[in-house]
Amino acid sequence: MPGRVPGEQRIFSLVLALVVSPEGVTKRDLLSSVYGYAERFRAEGSSTALERQFERDKEQLRALGIQVETMDSPLEPGNNQLTRYRIAKERLEFPAGLRFDERELMMLRLAALAWREGSLSAEARRAAMKLEALGAGLDVRQLGVAPSLGSIEPAAAPLQRAIDADRVVRFAYRLPGREDPLERRVAPLRLHRADGRWHLIGRDLERDADRVFLLERITSAVRVSGESFDPGLHARADAVVDEMLGLREERRAHLRVEPGSTAEARLASRKEPADDGAAPASEDGAVELVVGVLDAHLFSEELMGYGAEVAVAAPEALRALVTDGLRRVARQHGGREAADA
Repeated sequence: MPGRVPGEQRIFSLVLALVVSPEGVTKRDLLSSVYGYAERFRAEGSSTALERQFERDKEQLRALGIQVETMDSPLEPGNNQLTRYRIAKERLEFPAGLRFDERELMMLRLAALAWREGSLSAEARRAAMKLEALGAGLDVRQLGVAPSLGSIEPAAAPLQRAIDADRVVRFAYRLPGREDPLERRVAPLRLHRADGRWHLIGRDLERDADRVFLLERITSAVRVSGESFDPGLHARADAVVDEMLGLREERRAHLRVEPGSTAEARLASRKEPADDGAAPASEDGAVELVVGVLDAHLFSEELMGYGAEVAVAAPEALRALVTDGLRRVARQHGGREAADA
């Protein structure tokens, strides 16, 4: 089976096809000829999966500010099979009056370097070169003099390669409350970043179930096997992400935060909006925030780092995790008397 075409290459090829055809191209012509679709297109048989991919790619282009125009067939208006798609060339032209000042260029350099290592390095280079080609004045040779802002999770690079090639992976995974990690055999579908952490959306092949794995809980090297999995599984990733984010909305933490503190600065951006759009204050001046929680154990560790700047009002399970964690730290550094204080 040929390797999976990286998404950015498929999107780029789609944009080229839509720009060079001012009269528009039908969906069938796109799916049968564009790099990233054509390898999976079959003249006979269902192309439902490819059509769904095409719709997702159009949404991604719209999110990037690139509008895909649709034109009905003059002979059969309303016939979706004859609808033609195109991108007006003038929509992709760099605005003549747009310029970046020195501060903005510095931020662009730092942003590119933030992804210098790991699975996103190629995307960072492409973005920098695109800015330079568009006349932004960004010299990619200067990127090396900016400071390093850290690297991505070490598991990300092999996982992304396995995702692109539709290859099964194996790794050891640590669950909260368990001393020994568990061996997992997974069809990796997507890397997704939420709440500042990277997650692997995948299909656990031993348990025959969709799963979300936190990359920082992978305790071994990721082993990419020669075993392939059905590329159609990638279509499941959207639903898994939606379910994960839906659970975050249901698992809400009620916090009391010291105003003007580091805790408020970091947590306020993640709060659920109040009815009037403002964060209410309690009688003692504390700011009350409601925050969605993806992982209670990790969130409790984050809250512990804020110390007295934040207190958990609810749920009780999260409050217990924070309290037990603080007592454990106190015992380790101040003895039992400090823990019982």
